[in-house]
Amino acid sequence: MAGVVSRGRVIVTAAGPGMWPVLEECALPSFRRYAARWGFDVRAVRLPADGTAADAAAQRAKWAKITLLRAALERYDLALWLDADVLILRDDEDVAAHLHPDAFQALVLEQVPYEHRLNPNTGVWLLRTGPAATALLDAVEAAGPQPGPWADQGAVLLALGWNRGDERYHWARPGRGTPFLEGTSWLPPGWNQPYVAGRTAAESYNSAAASYADRPTVPRPHALHFMGMTPSARIRHMRAVLSAGREPAEGV
Repeated sequence: MAGVVSRGRVIVTAAGPGMWPVLEECALPSFRRYAARWGFDVRAVRLPADGTAADAAAQRAKWAKITLLRAALERYDLALWLDADVLILRDDEDVAAHLHPDAFQALVLEQVPYEHRLNPNTGVWLLRTGPAATALLDAVEAAGPQPGPWADQGAVLLALGWNRGDERYHWARPGRGTPFLEGTSWLPPGWNQPYVAGRTAAESYNSAAASYADRPTVPRPHALHFMGMTPSARIRHMRAVLSAGREPAEGV
């Protein structure tokens, strides 16, 4: 936006009515603690609607991430997107330390052996303002929301030149790449670790509950992501982790 000077850092997140209790009660307090430690503002946006799995309302809610990040980068030097189902468990490390000076973004690589899949996951996404970040968001918006489970993430993979595998992203793997990929740093896996404990088929979507059994985990993750679960399951499991009053052991 003309006349707006970028400054500082911001954590950006959002949720619709279905996910707002999860964000407000569980995730957002952890974001605010981390933000206070490392000098981030926090912007939590209430979306007018959300949905389930990959229905139309859910896809629109996922796509809001792109618009909100673009707006954040017009005001801030750094924007850290955190999905509403993420818990920040540790505040002893500045995530920006993993952003290479020549890179404009940083993501975690998600590995799912059950689906023969390796891909960036946009649930935790750090962006530095500048022409490269703007160009990436332009490319993502030009691609538009993608069919299947990943409206926004599928478009990001397309912009990166990633091989997206089949229609469910099984067999996704590095592809020919684009300059956007060259400008990407990789966060340690503990910055977007999937929550893998206690899943049932009834509370899982997008990926089978069994697909979480052999995903790589680290003992003390910074960010635990309760991905691919119903809102009621998310809040139950997130409450359990928080009530334990400690960082979860390896395998959670």
